[in-house]
Amino acid sequence: MTDHDGDHTAADDDDHDVEPLLHVVLDRPAIAGNVGAAVRLCAATGAALHVCGSSLDPQDREMWRSGLDYWPRARVHFHDDVHRCLALLGRDPWIVEVGSTRAPWDATLRRGDVVVLGPEKGSVDDVVVDRHRDRVLTLPQRRGIRSLNLAQCAAVVVFEAVRQQRTAPPVLPPPPVAPAVSTTTKGC
Repeated sequence: MTDHDGDHTAADDDDHDVEPLLHVVLDRPAIAGNVGAAVRLCAATGAALHVCGSSLDPQDREMWRSGLDYWPRARVHFHDDVHRCLALLGRDPWIVEVGSTRAPWDATLRRGDVVVLGPEKGSVDDVVVDRHRDRVLTLPQRRGIRSLNLAQCAAVVVFEAVRQQRTAPPVLPPPPVAPAVSTTTKGC
């Protein structure tokens, strides 16, 4: 389900009254495919996704297509900017950004924690980083590699939270079973 500026209505969420695994906050994402991949990630793990200050139209067909049919199973919120989102969430966020010596597995990621990831061609808002300098996490990588994909970074952090919390993502019901087709024929 989607909403705008945090007014989430969870009419068809099976676990709407359960605290999300994490609140994954994307600050100014610019690539529809990354948002769609994050939707799938959050639907699969029980995390909530917050898309902040994006120039993407929430009705963008490419973004919806890249999220496949996972949108109804995901908690997705669109916010005007990251500051408004963080004020609504009311928690000190973890910031995923280059330059820290601390990795996600060096932090304790608790259920309902907030994790902010910056745009594909930039950094998390300076004010947010400065305010939470002691909560900056970096994904270690080899020298000479500029950065990882936004959706990949989100996946690393979310699955680190799954590992730490030792919680299996919610099991979805199996797809409907097609009627059995007989492979035997009489008279052959």
